[in-house]
Amino acid sequence: MLTRLRSLFTRRSRTRPVLVHAHMFKNAGTTFDWSLRRSFGDHFVDHREDDDMKRGAEYFGPWLQQHTHCQAISSHWITQPLPGLDAVDIALCLLFRDPVERMRSVYQFERQQQGVDTPGSIRAKKMSFYEYMSWQMEPMPGPVVKNYHTRYCSGDYLGEDLPAMYERALALLDSTPTLGLVHRYDESMVLFEHQLERQFPGIDLSYLKQNVLSAVEDSHRQRRDAVLEELGDIADTVLAANEYDMRLFTAAEQKFETLLAKVHDLDTRLGDLQARNARLREQQT
Repeated sequence: MLTRLRSLFTRRSRTRPVLVHAHMFKNAGTTFDWSLRRSFGDHFVDHREDDDMKRGAEYFGPWLQQHTHCQAISSHWITQPLPGLDAVDIALCLLFRDPVERMRSVYQFERQQQGVDTPGSIRAKKMSFYEYMSWQMEPMPGPVVKNYHTRYCSGDYLGEDLPAMYERALALLDSTPTLGLVHRYDESMVLFEHQLERQFPGIDLSYLKQNVLSAVEDSHRQRRDAVLEELGDIADTVLAANEYDMRLFTAAEQKFETLLAKVHDLDTRLGDLQARNARLREQQT
């Protein structure tokens, strides 16, 4: 753990910065959490009380005030809007993934889960990807592969007014300076370090990949095209069920490019991150 991160508690400022990772399911969040735990040590909280966090600011605000040791927190259910606290300066981190590529990862994860009997996990173990996605397009299954990002970022996961939810999700994206893309993970971590280093001196987001279900090293475009080919005659149906997510992902890509262009020493920072990653891999062997 970095002693410089610990020293944040000694600042004279009345506010304390807290990094908040909105851990969207199957968006490389486990790898990002690995880096946060390595950087923040005991000051990182992997929050798993989902029902509490779903209550939103009424729960999360008092929680942050009570847990003064927390400098970074990750939860699958960071619910918008975030609490506004005089004593806490929240730095929200979002990682977006191509919705099409993400579908395959959701299926693989549910297929490989052990000791879990959710409807999705049960069907994934019995069905091909095509069959699983056909079932997911029915009315009853939840929205885990139907405009998931839009729902999550809107703060109304099970809502029905998708146009309004999309506008809220887009507003959140527009207001978040620590926004990354899963298929450009190294550049995302460089951007995060650049944006967060003032609040968290010495932050180190080098990483070892965690919870990786496929060793395929194809390009993002190749992986996406392979998923659409496998979906075959239901591809258009699946894309229509993710219309708002596709639009949101395009906006995320554009915002990411704008933010990254402001990192003037990008190549130097990227080389440094990749060197740190290489050292971590060497230490693992």
